[in-house]
Amino acid sequence: MKLAGPRPRVLLVIGRQPKTLREIYASGGVGFLHEILEIAGGRNVFADAPRESVQPSHETLIARAPDVIVELQAEGMFKSDDLAAEKAVWSTLTSMPAVRNKQVYELVGQYLVVPGPRLAQAADTLARTLHPDAFK
Repeated sequence: MKLAGPRPRVLLVIGRQPKTLREIYASGGVGFLHEILEIAGGRNVFADAPRESVQPSHETLIARAPDVIVELQAEGMFKSDDLAAEKAVWSTLTSMPAVRNKQVYELVGQYLVVPGPRLAQAADTLARTLHPDAFK
C-alpha cells in the first residue's frame, strides 16, 4: 500500500514517568521500533541517534520540533481512565508543532512494544495513526 501525503516527523515515546514529562525515553535511530515507524510512513526525529533509545531534555524535544507525538504503552503502564490525563501532560510544550496542532496520540498494547509475530499489526496501527486519510 502507498501512503498518501508527506512523512511526518515523529517523536516515538516508549516510556516516561506517569503524570509528568520527566524521564522521557524515545526511540532512537536503531532497532525494531525505529524500523516500524519508518515502515508506517513516519520519520523518526531521533533517526540520527545511533542507539535504540534516547533520553532527551525538553529543550532537545522542542528543537527537534516533531509534527506528531506517538506514545507507546504496554497494557498496565497507565490506567485506561488516565489516558486523557497522560496525553494532556504534553500541553506544557506548546512550542512543539505536534502539541500545538493536537497531534499527540497514546497507543496501548503489548504488540506495540514487544518484538514478535505481531510487528505487522504494530506497523499497521502506527500507519493508521500517522496517515488516517489513507485508510478511509
